[in-house]
Amino acid sequence: MAKRKKKKLRLKKRITLFLVITVLVITAAVLAGNEINKLIMASKLNEKHLTISYDNIDETKYKVNITYDDLDGVECSIDNNEFKPMNECTFELPVGKYTIYIKKDESLLKKDFEVKSKYDGYFRTTLDNVETYYLALGGSKELEFTFNYPEGYDTTRTYEIDDDSIINMEKDTIKGLKNGTTTLHVKMKDGYTRDYNIMVTDIISPPTLNNNKEYLPCMRYNQEEADLLDKILESRVQEAGYGTRGAVVAVARFINLEFKYQMKYFNENGRLNDHGIRPHVDGEGRFFHKGMYLQTDKYSVLEKGASDTGPKPWGCEIYDRFISRMNKNGFDCSGFVTWAMYNGGFIYHDSGAGEFKQFDDDLSDLGPHHEITDEYMKNGHYQVGDFIARDGHAALIIGISDDTIYTAESLPPKLKIYIYGRYTGITKHGGTWKSLVNDDNLTYVVEMDDIYPNGAGWFHNMW
Repeated sequence: MAKRKKKKLRLKKRITLFLVITVLVITAAVLAGNEINKLIMASKLNEKHLTISYDNIDETKYKVNITYDDLDGVECSIDNNEFKPMNECTFELPVGKYTIYIKKDESLLKKDFEVKSKYDGYFRTTLDNVETYYLALGGSKELEFTFNYPEGYDTTRTYEIDDDSIINMEKDTIKGLKNGTTTLHVKMKDGYTRDYNIMVTDIISPPTLNNNKEYLPCMRYNQEEADLLDKILESRVQEAGYGTRGAVVAVARFINLEFKYQMKYFNENGRLNDHGIRPHVDGEGRFFHKGMYLQTDKYSVLEKGASDTGPKPWGCEIYDRFISRMNKNGFDCSGFVTWAMYNGGFIYHDSGAGEFKQFDDDLSDLGPHHEITDEYMKNGHYQVGDFIARDGHAALIIGISDDTIYTAESLPPKLKIYIYGRYTGITKHGGTWKSLVNDDNLTYVVEMDDIYPNGAGWFHNMW
């Protein structure tokens, strides 16, 4: 029995040893196989490690960059003939179909690819809003671009001009050289092009603050010229965006800065809104209609025949009831503001500037009044295009710089731009400017953010 037990024990030990050896052999084989597979995989090229990218050089040629995750011993070729190291794998290629070959040892990877106009991008400028951009002779216009190209894309553009005696380009700025019309072609590197019709004219001036211009003479412009001025005014509105803050600013700036003449102050003889305390008069001092009132063709849009020697266009003499004598037709303060708003696409009322409790359609009823204080001037949210006023007087803010506010106001004797310091103690050019904070002429601001029907539009704080 003892011999039989010993024999069984020896057999069991042998079986256990055999199993252990077998497991060790299998494990070694697996590990060896894994290492072999790794070596095989390391030498076999895989497309997922390959990247092909390209950037434009010009309209037809592209710089193609070929990269592979593991550069060690890897080479590339565009023709499967001349191979070079991966870190030198860059080609200049025109649009077309190609094959890239990647080689490492005996392994070869082949990948088809196509170079094409990669970006279907575009740009826009504010000139896209108008059929023709009207540029003053000797004036300039900077093209302000917005792009939808990917970040980092080369947005360098080139310019071609049909008649470069009329305009030229300095960087992105159009310069008006002589009267005439031409086309400006703006082209991107990917071939995207936009064309702009540019008319240079001396019927307007480059935007300039000049409060000493000659008063507008009666019938100064013929019908063709009057029509052109209407078109220019309308194009300024379209560029800024009809019904926006920017459009109202554009109108106010146009008549004060680009129009060549000064507008005379004219007391109101009546209003289009009949409140019973002002006569219903159209065509005299309150021309609440579209465009410039420079020719007799505008009589056709008058609502009612005018009294007191009217109707007469701006600059022509008409009876002024307030001063009981003849006066050049023009604007009073609220007449100017409502005209600018109306032409900019914001129709309020033919209103006065007083704070009459029995009426709810005066300009003072536009919105909450923000008192002009030192604190408001420092921290307020006022902008160009806001209504600025006092009881009995109306104006528009048309420019804001670091320490100065510019307003357009019609007060005797004329419509002009007034300059105010935003804060107390502001000095400029050796003289002290009156500060809005200490001025009784303007006492409150109506912020127009939620009042202009189409929002902000396009504008700059200064012209």
